[in-house]
Amino acid sequence: MDVAKLILEFVKALVWPLTALMLALLFRTPISAVLTRLRKAGFPGGVSIELQEEIQEAKLLAKQVEAQPTPANRPKRSAVPQTEANARMISLGLKPTGSGLDMSYYREIAQSDPTLALAGLRIELEVLINNLAAGFKLEPRRREPVSSLLKRLREHNSVTSEQVDLARKIFAICGKAIHGQAVTQEEAFDVIDAAEVLAKDFLAWLSWGFDDNWKPAAVVQAG
Repeated sequence: MDVAKLILEFVKALVWPLTALMLALLFRTPISAVLTRLRKAGFPGGVSIELQEEIQEAKLLAKQVEAQPTPANRPKRSAVPQTEANARMISLGLKPTGSGLDMSYYREIAQSDPTLALAGLRIELEVLINNLAAGFKLEPRRREPVSSLLKRLREHNSVTSEQVDLARKIFAICGKAIHGQAVTQEEAFDVIDAAEVLAKDFLAWLSWGFDDNWKPAAVVQAG
């Protein structure tokens, strides 16, 4: 009897694990779908798991772009005061930007409205990408998406693949914020920090991207 009772208790102990395993095997597809939705869902307070992952990817890409050396055939970056950036772009026939490449402009907006800050940042990056295309004499295409323009710039060797990846990641994050994804102030600051790497690269390009012997005012005065 003791042996029989022991066997019975052992069987009882196995019932629920076996049942759970069978249910998991039978319903693995819908369970996977639910887990995916949970992964994309926001926690109370507006923090999104997926958005956090994308911001971390943007920060990593920013570090990769920042670590890239200046090409050997180009002068090293000049310390151009950012207040000169828009004047320089206008003089070259390019479109000025809302911040004049001063990312503190968007950080200030993010203190009260992170979504508005990222919306403005997205517009700024789009202007910079179109300016690059104009500077490198790429023929404009009517209503060309930014992704297509970035691809053509890369094929033209005007930008690096890391710069393209970072720009696309920032565009994706800003797009989600614009379309209703809750964004915290800290998250907006992280995205703006990543975008500042591209802004600095563009600022440097304004110094060496054109054969007109232009130098920043600070450099001219020092010389």
